[in-house]
Amino acid sequence: MTFYAEFKGKALQAYKEMVAKMIDKAMSELSVDRNQLVVRPLRPTDLGGTDISTTAPYWQFGFSGGDGAWSTISASGATIADNRFVGISGVFHNEAVTDASQVKITRAGSVVRYWDTLPIRTFKHKTGFADDPVTIDQNMSLTIQAYSRTASTTNEFGFIGATVEKRGLLINP
Repeated sequence: MTFYAEFKGKALQAYKEMVAKMIDKAMSELSVDRNQLVVRPLRPTDLGGTDISTTAPYWQFGFSGGDGAWSTISASGATIADNRFVGISGVFHNEAVTDASQVKITRAGSVVRYWDTLPIRTFKHKTGFADDPVTIDQNMSLTIQAYSRTASTTNEFGFIGATVEKRGLLINP
């Protein structure tokens, strides 16, 4: 796994494949045509909110910090909403206080990604695009944990990706 500083090449291809996979899965599971689906940017509430508020429309996480401390940064018992398919394809990391260095994503009880995120802070735009995005299907459990060296709350660390859902669930373009 590699994070890329620019959204092109392998990272862009991985994103396109992630979105295509989610569209195919949504069409199959929801028995709908492509024109009945919307692809939109990932929002914090798509991941079940945050530990601060399950309705927070912004990325904000509390890190417990300390040596060996993993903080769960998804909502407790988070489950992806019905009729929604979520893909995480990168991380933005402009915070300095906690030095969040690793992310662990658990989907349906199994760890599916373990990302080292600290190098992203050296990227010009503080955003890393993954060549191995992760998808989470509707009604699937999700736990996201981050390892940080100090305790604090941050809003300069979060995830980028896409959400595929039935048209009209959030937007109806």
